[in-house]
Amino acid sequence: MVDPLFDSPQWNVGPDWIGAGHTLVRPAAYTPEAILPLLPEADGILTVFRPVTAEMMGAAPRLRVVAKPGAGYDNIDAEAATRRGVMVCNVEGVRGLSVAEHAFFMMLYLARHAWMREDQAAWEHTPAVQLSGKSLGIVGLGDIGRRVARIGRGFGMKILVATRTPDPSYVPGVEMEFLSFERLLPRADFLVLCMPLLPETRGLIRAETLARMKKEAILVNVSRGPAVVTEDLLDAIRRGQIAAAGLDVTDPEPLPADHPLRALPNVLITPHHASRTPETQEAAMERTKENVRMALAGERPINLANPEVLNRARA
Repeated sequence: MVDPLFDSPQWNVGPDWIGAGHTLVRPAAYTPEAILPLLPEADGILTVFRPVTAEMMGAAPRLRVVAKPGAGYDNIDAEAATRRGVMVCNVEGVRGLSVAEHAFFMMLYLARHAWMREDQAAWEHTPAVQLSGKSLGIVGLGDIGRRVARIGRGFGMKILVATRTPDPSYVPGVEMEFLSFERLLPRADFLVLCMPLLPETRGLIRAETLARMKKEAILVNVSRGPAVVTEDLLDAIRRGQIAAAGLDVTDPEPLPADHPLRALPNVLITPHHASRTPETQEAAMERTKENVRMALAGERPINLANPEVLNRARA
């Protein structure tokens, strides 16, 4: 276990968490100096946000699995894991609904100018924005994106999607228009980022792309912080280039307490907790436990993020 988040009671992780025959080792401190000496005996590594590097894997000759109770696994060097025959497990599909709900909380907060709640006069004279009839741009149609599309349709929004896999069967019963990201930008009233962090999505929202958005547009990022160039967003909000932004993830993360974005009333920042509810925490940890058990037993886990590792093992 290499992440201090597991020390919080909400994770409910004890030394016998995996079950009979396995022991969960908690290091004395979450530093390389404390963790590295434990790795030679490690069969698995458990993390949340802390990085699991090629160096760490190289120090763990018995390693068979790296697991995390979240969907994104960009903090794990999956390529290094695959080269070493190590399975990487996430819990895709467990937390999507909670994240999608959070995206709409942010959209409603910003659209209804909820930051004015202490200034009744200003609120009275500032028209709010309704979601019905507006265009909802979704980038990424994985579990989160599909759930955002369903909820958006329930609000009566027009669903626009930019994805690598433009398949309408992904969200049965929801009418969607598939567009390139470039064509989606000027049409979206709300733009929700749901895609994984990949080389091509890093810095996706930057000065150039922000300039193509509507001035009334509201941006919501529930993917990964580096998908947005922070200083470019700050400049765009200050100049009124877009109307508002909701960020559950930032770059850097956490955003410094004195960062100017925090002082803007039309920017809502939450601490990367969109996916954390009692229900999702319990489900994610149960799924993580099952993934680890199966990997250690030589079986294919429920959520295997690097399935090509199986071909390597057979070879």
